Amino acid sequence: LLGATRAASDGITPATSSKADTHWSHWLKFLQQIELSNDPFLQNFSVLQRHQLLSAFAQAIRNCSFAQSSLGNDKLVAGTCFATINNVAQAFEAAGFPNPTLDVLGKKSFLLHRLHRGYKNLDGSTRHQKCISVDEILSMCTRVSSCPLMVAFQQNYLLGFFFAMRSCENFKVPGLRQTCPVRLRNIIFWKENKIVPHSSHLLDLAEKVTIHFEWQKKDARDNDVTQSATHHPFLCPVKAAASIVRRLLAFEAAPETFIYSYKSASGKIRDMTSSIALQLLRSHIKSIDYQSLGIAPDEIGLHSCRSSAAMAMCLNHVPVYTIMLLGRWSSDAFLRYIRKQVTDFGSDVSSKMIQTPRFYHVPPLCRDDPRSHNSLSFAANSGLGSGGSTNPNCFSVWP
Repeated sequence: LLGATRAASDGITPATSSKADTHWSHWLKFLQQIELSNDPFLQNFSVLQRHQLLSAFAQAIRNCSFAQSSLGNDKLVAGTCFATINNVAQAFEAAGFPNPTLDVLGKKSFLLHRLHRGYKNLDGSTRHQKCISVDEILSMCTRVSSCPLMVAFQQNYLLGFFFAMRSCENFKVPGLRQTCPVRLRNIIFWKENKIVPHSSHLLDLAEKVTIHFEWQKKDARDNDVTQSATHHPFLCPVKAAASIVRRLLAFEAAPETFIYSYKSASGKIRDMTSSIALQLLRSHIKSIDYQSLGIAPDEIGLHSCRSSAAMAMCLNHVPVYTIMLLGRWSSDAFLRYIRKQVTDFGSDVSSKMIQTPRFYHVPPLCRDDPRSHNSLSFAANSGLGSGGSTNPNCFSVWP
């Protein structure tokens, strides 16, 4: 049992565990405010009363009684509210008490379900970060700079584009996450199906580069993604990876070193954080004529890199399964990043739509529903009739 308990504790990251503890402390504080601190597991209440108390707690969370707003209008979104409710419910079960969000039939409380939908409707639509065109990525990543910080950002962003990286994979993010950032040892170069060592001066001439993603979301691990070199003098995954390797080896980085490390002008080894990367990205957007591109700086974020990768592949007719494999999407969730507002998205679609001006509808072989008990074909197949349809209007005969 002790070993099982230890193994179970490894089932979540420390950050998730810390968040669950925070939500439980919010619950205890809420009970103290309504003078119910002596019954944290609601043992003296009926099922309906538990649902009502959880609804009141959800409203307190939504009104930012215990945390700051994430919407800027003194309201927390539905997802945050009910993530808190779920963590409290898990704490009940961990302590041996029934899940307070379920009804007597073991189904989700109708009251909480309706409340969740109400919050989602009031939250409005989700604003996804917009993608950036390849031209702008090229312009941003080729700007001449002697600042080691800027150079590290350019290199990591370009590599992130070709591999549809999440921001926590090529930049340092706050807190502990399950997703593991890319390390120096995770980058492998290939030439004629042979590994090219990092110490080789011919890294730029490699034919392919593979990145080994150790840990990802949804417990995915040990995923290898390979990209081939391009003929472009700069927009090339091999050249982008080679520049990062050279930067890290310049200060004798160990194989375990994350790719967001760089040597500052003062000679100290520092990390490229996601907050700094976001500032540099939006600073570039502000410096260009972004209105002609239909975007604004506050609509761009570090997730735009992943969005840009999906859009670039989609616009150039890369098969859906290839996009999913390269971007490591376990479902068609990447479709959320495909911007229908982009004018090139529908390029030539209208012309294709009128290429077949006329078509013929194949009539049903039998007009009645074969699933119906009153169907002639059902009667024939079930032995209740004489066999075969006798409807003369089932189909016409040539000539």
